[in-house]
Amino acid sequence: MMMDVSRLKYRVEVLGDHDGIERYGPFNEQKAREFFEVEESLGRSARILRLEEGVREMWQVVTECGDWGGRRAEVPQQ
Repeated sequence: MMMDVSRLKYRVEVLGDHDGIERYGPFNEQKAREFFEVEESLGRSARILRLEEGVREMWQVVTECGDWGGRRAEVPQQ
């Protein structure tokens, strides 16, 4: 059974212990929210991002918790 990867447009970012950002995904929206809720319950800084397609792919923050200190969402390097 093939998975519809077009629905996997969400990722979760978690602020690591040394100010690094750990990225998880891609997820569908439901799985991203479940992952986010676990991180939030642990008191971590986390956020859900959605891939916006267009001329240039951009990640937009959907929701976040914790202290991100103005950090912007960026497209991760391949």
